[in-house]
Amino acid sequence: MAERLPLGFPPPLTPPHKGEGNPVRARGKGNRIPRVAIHSLLLALSLMISSATIAQQAELVFDIRIEKGKVAQSMRLIRVKQGDAVRLRWTADRPIVLHLHGYDIERKVEPGVVAEMAFEARATGRFPVEEHKPNAKGGHSHGEAPLVRIEVRPR
Repeated sequence: MAERLPLGFPPPLTPPHKGEGNPVRARGKGNRIPRVAIHSLLLALSLMISSATIAQQAELVFDIRIEKGKVAQSMRLIRVKQGDAVRLRWTADRPIVLHLHGYDIERKVEPGVVAEMAFEARATGRFPVEEHKPNAKGGHSHGEAPLVRIEVRPR
């Protein structure tokens, strides 16, 4: 006598009997996809994904000169997009210590030497770059106005 199943339940799965094949898993020569084709397809997909990621992340380089404690007006506001790789290349006519707030990057710039600040613009907003001056109490103080502001806009 056949086993009765409660209503709404499918019959149990049973393995195929010897000689019977599962048409979904048939492994005839005509049904096989060569491994080379699968590997080629996966490689092509990964290259497309990585090139799309690279296209979204531009590397932006800014050369900034500090003379007499000032930066040229055209370089005081630098705009980038979230996700950009940013490189600030600093030169100065006197030794100066710079601090990029929000990203907490500090660099000492010496005359005749390029100092770099490199970061990925993850946080959005406006971030000042200020001079850090030594403080008599062992800490530091900031100059008057920021030398530069980095504006990171959402993508």
